[in-house]
Amino acid sequence: MQDRSAIAEDRRSTRHPAVDDIRDLLTFRIAMLAAANDRMGHSWLHGDFGLRILEWRVLGLVSALQPVRFGAIARALLVDKGQLSRLVKQLVERGLIASGADRADQRNVLLSLTDQGRALHDEVLAVALARNDLVLAALSSEEADMLFSLLDKLQPFMNDRVDREAIADNESAEP
Repeated sequence: MQDRSAIAEDRRSTRHPAVDDIRDLLTFRIAMLAAANDRMGHSWLHGDFGLRILEWRVLGLVSALQPVRFGAIARALLVDKGQLSRLVKQLVERGLIASGADRADQRNVLLSLTDQGRALHDEVLAVALARNDLVLAALSSEEADMLFSLLDKLQPFMNDRVDREAIADNESAEP
């Protein structure tokens, strides 16, 4: 086991600024920003639109990618297909999403917004943009541009890591 001074030295040898405790870790700080966003989002999404956060994310991605395969939404949101299946079923029952077989591959389900789903999506997106502007008010225009540039770099990197871990997990689970 390494002693504390060796661990502290290791902390300085990385690209990450000094870490004294969990609160200094990039991943923790991003998680806390996401948790604060989710907490605030839950209140207005549910109160104003009758949506849960994951429902809004599904509506948003279906809108952006439609027609889109069910599996693509599951991968993009990093959610269990069973959980997503139940959520999509509820959105279909509420008349917000339409689902149908993929003509190219009958095993796949394609999702698209209904007219009612499009109207709700557009209304929520306008409010979400205004709420995002409030968050970005803490940054200068240059800082906001830099943040989005860094996110554009980090997201594909993390998506690739998730995919690689999934492949490794599947390979290690095979007999």
